[in-house]
Amino acid sequence: MAKYMLASPAHTRSALLTLASVVAICVLGAPGFADAQQRNEATQSPRVQTLAVVNGSSISRQEVANECMRRFGNEVLESLINKMLVFDECQRLGVTITEKDVNDDLSAKAKQLGWTTERYVKFLCEEKGISVDRLKRDILWSELALRRLAESQTQVSPQEVSERLEFEFGPKVQVRQLVVASRTEAEQLRTAAEADPASFEKICKQHSIDRNSASLGGLLPPVRLNSGFPEFENMAFSLEPGQLSPPFPVEDQFVVMKCIRKIPAEELAEGDISTASERIKSEIAREKLRGAALKMFERMQANAKIVNVMNDPQLRRQNPGVAATVNGKPVQLKMVSEESIVRFGKKMLAVLIRNRLLEQSLQAAGKTLDEEQTRQLIDEEIARVAVERGFVAQGQPQVQPFLEFMTRNDASKVEFYIEDEVWPSIALQELVRDNVEVTEEDIQKSFDANYGPRVEVRAIMFSDHRSASNIWKMATANPTEEFFGQLANQYSIEPMSKNNFGHIPPVQKYSGRPTLEQEAFSLQPGEISKVIQLGDYWTFLYCRGRTQPKVTDIEDVREYILRDVRTRKLFVEMEFARQKIFKESQIDNYLTGTSQPGEAYIRQTRESDGGRTQ
Repeated sequence: MAKYMLASPAHTRSALLTLASVVAICVLGAPGFADAQQRNEATQSPRVQTLAVVNGSSISRQEVANECMRRFGNEVLESLINKMLVFDECQRLGVTITEKDVNDDLSAKAKQLGWTTERYVKFLCEEKGISVDRLKRDILWSELALRRLAESQTQVSPQEVSERLEFEFGPKVQVRQLVVASRTEAEQLRTAAEADPASFEKICKQHSIDRNSASLGGLLPPVRLNSGFPEFENMAFSLEPGQLSPPFPVEDQFVVMKCIRKIPAEELAEGDISTASERIKSEIAREKLRGAALKMFERMQANAKIVNVMNDPQLRRQNPGVAATVNGKPVQLKMVSEESIVRFGKKMLAVLIRNRLLEQSLQAAGKTLDEEQTRQLIDEEIARVAVERGFVAQGQPQVQPFLEFMTRNDASKVEFYIEDEVWPSIALQELVRDNVEVTEEDIQKSFDANYGPRVEVRAIMFSDHRSASNIWKMATANPTEEFFGQLANQYSIEPMSKNNFGHIPPVQKYSGRPTLEQEAFSLQPGEISKVIQLGDYWTFLYCRGRTQPKVTDIEDVREYILRDVRTRKLFVEMEFARQKIFKESQIDNYLTGTSQPGEAYIRQTRESDGGRTQ
C-alpha cells in the first residue's frame, strides 16, 4: 500500500491510462468532433489559474487538472475517442442530428413525464450539474446518434412485448421459502413441515439462511412469470395453496417452497393494454439499444487504429502534447485535461478544498503523526470499514476483498479511495477523538436495543388519518391475525407490508422511532394498537408477540458494545467538527463562483471595529 502522511495526502502519482472496452457510451458527444477541437483551441486563451482560496491558501488550476487527470483522465480520453468514432460513423452513413432533432427529443421525453420541456431541461441540468448547451451537445446528441446508428438492431418482437405484459399484469403466486445449505437438511425440515403444516413459517424463521425472508417467516413478494428465474417460477406456479415443493437447488443452496395463494391476472381494458404495450415496447427497445450500441462500438474500435500515447512513455516523448491518435487524428493532451476540469473539476475542487481545510485544522490543533503512525491509522480504518461492510472471515477483516469491492476490482483506484475517503476520516477522528466519552447509560441503551426483546407485529400504512381510522374499525371488529393480514394486503400503501400481509421486521428499542416503539412495547399478543402517526403516514399494529433474547447478561457483550457506542459517538463528533470547520472557514471558489467569508473572519471583523459590523 502506498504511504500517506496525515497532514497531506499524496498528490504526485502518475496516471496510468489504458483504453479498455467502451465505457460511458452515451456520456460525451458533440454535433461534431470539430466542436471539441475548437474548445481545445480556446484553452490556449488566458484562463483563471487560481481556482480557489481556502483561508488564504490557494489551489491552482494545475492542481485541479492533475487530480482530475489522475482519477478521470482515462474516462475522458475514452469518451473523446468514442465521440470521434461516432461522428466518423455518422459521416460515413450520412446520419445527421440537427438541433431541431435534439429539441424534439427533449420535448417528447418531457411529454412522457407530463412535464413542460423547460422543467425537464432544468431537472436534467441540475441533476447532472451541467449547462443546457452541454446537455444538448454532450449527452443528447450522442443518444440520438447512437439510436439512429443502431435502430436497425433494436427491433422488438410481439412475443417480447407479450412476455413483459405477462410479467407485469399476469398471474402471480405468493409463497414462503425455506433456504438451507444442503439437500439432506431441506428434506428433513420439509418432512417436519409436512407433519405440521402450520409450523412452516416458524421453521423458516429458525432455519432459513436467507436473512431477508427468514425474518418474515420465509414470505416473499409475489412470484411473477418471465422474471428471469425459470426454475424458481416454474416450481412456484406448479404448486397449489398449502402445498410444499420438493427440495430443489438454487445455485449452491436448496429451497423448499410453500404456496400461500395464487393471484389471478389483472383485467385490463383494451385501451390500457395498448398503452402498456407501447410503453413496454419502448422500454425493451432502450434495453436493446445498450447492447446494440456496445457491439457497434466494438466493431468501430476493431476497425479503427487507436494509439494511446499517454500510456506509453516513449510515444509521449515522440508526441509531446498528444494524448492519443484515432485513425491518424490527434487528441490533444491539453484538451483531455481541460475536458476533465469541465466535467469533474467542481467535484475534484470540492475534495481538494475539504482536504486543505482538514490539513489546516490538524496543523492548528498541533496534531502531527509520522509516516508509520499515519499508515497504521489508515490500515486500521480500512479494516474497521471492511468489518462494518461484512467483509469478515473467521473473525478477521478481509481487507483485500473489501478494497476490490470498493474499487470495482481496479487496483489503481485504491490510492484514490484512501486519499478521498480514508484519509479525511482519520483526520477528523484525530481532531475529535479526545471529545468522546461513553457512559454506562449509553451501554445499557445499546444492550437493550441490540440484545433485548423485540416486538413482532403486523402493520398497515395509510397516507391519511381518516382512511386509517376507517380500516382500524374494521380490524378491531374482527381482531384476528389472519383478517388483519388480509386488510394489510388490501389497504396498506407501503409495498412491504402490503405484499407481506402486514409483516414488518420486529420492532426494537431505541431505533430512532420512539412513537412506534412505545406503541409496540405497550401491546400484548393479539392486541391491536391505536392509530399513530409516523412522519407523513398513519399506521396501526397487530401484536404477534415478543422475541426471546439470546444474550441476557450485558457483561458477555460489554466490550463489543463499548467499541460500537464509542465508534457511533465518534462519528457524531466528526460530523459536528466537519460542519464547524466549513462554517468557520473563508472559502472563495472561482470555479463555482461562490464565496463565503467564514464565521471566524466575521467575528474578527466585528471585534476589530468594536462590534459595529453587522
